[in-house]
This record gives sequence, structure tokens and C-alpha cells, in this order.
Amino acid sequence: MKLISENDREDRKSSTSNLPDLSWKHFFGIILIWILLGSIFLIIFQRYQPLQEFNSYFQHYRSLPVFNSHFQRYQSLLELNSQIAKNEDSKKLLSQTCGSLPPNGTSYLFDPSTINRTDVLYSGLEIENKHDHPMVAILFDQTSSKRLLALSIATGNSNQIAVPVGQYGMQVLLGTSWCNLETGFSDGVTVTVEGGISVNAGATTSMQFSGSGIRPVQLELAYNTLPIDLQNLEQPLEVIGIGKLDLQQTREGHYFSSGAVNGVPVVFLIDTGATIVAISKQIASRVGIQKCIPQQIATANGIVNACKAIVPQVTFGEFRLTNVEVLVMPNLPGNPLLGMNVLRNFHIEQIDQVMRISAR
Repeated sequence: MKLISENDREDRKSSTSNLPDLSWKHFFGIILIWILLGSIFLIIFQRYQPLQEFNSYFQHYRSLPVFNSHFQRYQSLLELNSQIAKNEDSKKLLSQTCGSLPPNGTSYLFDPSTINRTDVLYSGLEIENKHDHPMVAILFDQTSSKRLLALSIATGNSNQIAVPVGQYGMQVLLGTSWCNLETGFSDGVTVTVEGGISVNAGATTSMQFSGSGIRPVQLELAYNTLPIDLQNLEQPLEVIGIGKLDLQQTREGHYFSSGAVNGVPVVFLIDTGATIVAISKQIASRVGIQKCIPQQIATANGIVNACKAIVPQVTFGEFRLTNVEVLVMPNLPGNPLLGMNVLRNFHIEQIDQVMRISAR
């Protein structure tokens, strides 16, 4: 029999007390930590694997000539907003602070899935405000009373939008101090167009509001349907000018040229991937475009509602072109695009970081 002294007992007790606590709570805590770490690792792995597959797929198609030649254009088109409601000006129609009406032509889509449909025909709707107060015109579904679109029109101005062909109800809000789409004008009135309006295929529905005062309100409406003059859209383009234009490439790889549309100064982005000159709705209003044919354009961001028109004159550098076909794109960001319907009339060469455009 082995005897243990009191000193040995004390030494063993002290060494045992220094061991970690291996109670069942501590054990299960360690197990739970490892399970949590394993779950996090599994989630990261599952997300990382599809990303690798996408990158290899993207790099493969980016190496193709067709993709590479249009890649920069698609990058700029991806900046297009798919919904008008995302525009900063459009958000002002929802503002809770009463004040001045958002800029003329500001629009807001209550239901983009209805107004931006791809399975219907579109036609133009032109609204002119000759009343002495600014107005907001609201289109709504006559059956469900669901609001679809709101458009601000300043006094003495008109605006044209493209909407699906059909019957609509319309309300007109008049006043001075605009609040939001729920309240309207804090000092204004709301007038409903009796019987609604009709937007017909192949024609522009023109509405002209006139009158004065809101206490009481005096508002008159002249309403008619104007067939689109297709002959004006078939005028031949003419190029005037000689010489050459040298453009320096930017850090982003783009080329820009100062110019004008109907005498209104602009800075064009030279876009050999665009088939036609494209301008924003704001520029179209400034250059005086009143009539155009609604179109749907396929972009990298999906189907975009646009409008085709003829402008009497486009200039860039020392060159001038008459009867130029343009697309009015409501959500076009940044600079207008100088497309191939203009550029194909010139000789274009690129030397190092300089693009030279010269008359043929």
C-alpha cells in the first residue's frame, strides 16, 4: 500500500485546481461555437462559388468583339433609371414641405408596370397650360380610380408624354404653393375632367387648359386629336461644313464635342454604338420639340419609352446638319449622344488618344 503524505495531497490539490473547467456547460459552449463557425464558412463558400462562375462567364463574353465594341455604351446605358419615380425631380412631387412646384415637365409614375408596359401601343399626350396658375395633371384608371401618372406643367408651358393607347380619367390640380401628391396645393383646387380622355393609336391627344383664378376657379379645356404628320419625319438629312474636328480622349475613354440642337448649346458624347442621336426630355423641351412619335427602345436596362422627332438643325464643331432625326429619352443621364445617323456622314479615324472626324 502506497502512502500519500499531507504535502503530496496539497501539491495534487493545487495542480488540479489549475486545470480548466471542463463542465458540461463549457463543453456544449465550445460545440456551439464550432457549429456557428462552420455555418458561416458554408454560407461564404456557397455565395463565392456562383460569383466565380459569373465572373468567368462575364470575362468570356467581354472578350468577344461585338461585346467589346459596345461595352462602354452599355456601361452608360446601365445608368438609366428603370422608373421615372427614382428621379430627383420626381421625388419633389412627393415632398412634404409646401413651396414652389417642381420644374416644368417633372413626372411621377404611381404604377410603372402599367405606364411602362411592353405589350401595348403607345401614343402621345400633349398638355398645354394657359391658365394663370401652375398645374399638376394626374392620369388615373377610370375603372379602379387607381392613379397612374402625374405631370407638372408651369404657366405658359406645354409638355408631351407617351402613354399606352386607351381611356383615362384625369384630374387637374391648380394652385401656387405645392405640398405633395396627397395634399396637392395648399391654396389650390382640384378639377376632374368629365368623361375622361382618350389616347388613340397613330395620333397625338392635345389638351389646352386656359382660364384664370382659383377662388372661384375658371378653367376651360380645348381637347382634340391630331394625326401625326409622318411626312415631316421623312425629310432628308443634309450635311453642311468642311474641314476636320480633332477630339481628345478623356480618362474614361470617351470623346466629347461642343455643339447645339436648334441653337441650344449642348456637349455631345460621341457614341458610335448608338444608332441615332439621343437627347433628354429636358433638352427636348428647351429646343422646342412639340410633336414626336412614341417609341420603345431596347437598352441594357430593359425597355425604355422614347419619342422620335425631327429637329431642323444639329451642329457640332464646325459642322451643321439639317433635318436630323433624334430620340427623346425621358431618363437619359448626362450628355446627349451623337449617334451614327449623324456620324455615318463623316470619315472617322482614331490615332492614339485622338479621334479625328472629317467631312467625306
